[in-house]
Amino acid sequence: MLRIPESENTRGQAETSGDKLIPLLEERNRVRELIKMIESKKDEVAEEVLQRVKTDYELRLENIDREIRCQAKNFECTLQDYRDLVRRLEEADKLAVRSLEELKVRHALGEYTAEEYEKIGVEKKSKIDYYRKKIKSYRLNMERLQNVLSQLDVV
Repeated sequence: MLRIPESENTRGQAETSGDKLIPLLEERNRVRELIKMIESKKDEVAEEVLQRVKTDYELRLENIDREIRCQAKNFECTLQDYRDLVRRLEEADKLAVRSLEELKVRHALGEYTAEEYEKIGVEKKSKIDYYRKKIKSYRLNMERLQNVLSQLDVV
C-alpha cells in the first residue's frame, strides 16, 4: 500500500494532495478488481449486459486516473518549487561562507575589534546554519515527493 510520508513543507500543497491521493489510489485498486470480477462473469451473463457494466467501470477508472495524474502534476510542481528553493538557498549559503571568510581577513587586517569580529561572526554562522537546515529539510521533502511519484503508476 502506498503511504504518503509526513512532510515539513511550508506551503502545505503536497500534504493536501497526499490527503486526496491515498483514497484515489485505493479507489483505483478497488475499481480495477471490480473490472476483473466483471470479466470473470463473461460465461454467466449476456455479452451486451456485461459490456455495459464493464464500460461504466472503465469510465470510472479513467476518471480516477485523470484525477491521480492531476495530483501527480501538483506533486511535480511542488518538487520543482523545492528544487528552486534549494538552489537559491545553496547560493545564499555560498555567499554567507564567503562573507564569513572575508570577515576573518578584515579582522586580521585590524578593521574589526575582537568583540566586533565575534558578534558579526556569530550572526554570519547563524545564517549559514539556517540555510543548511532549510536545505536539508527541503531535500528531505524532495526525496519524499520523488518516492511518492515513483509509486503512482501514472499512465
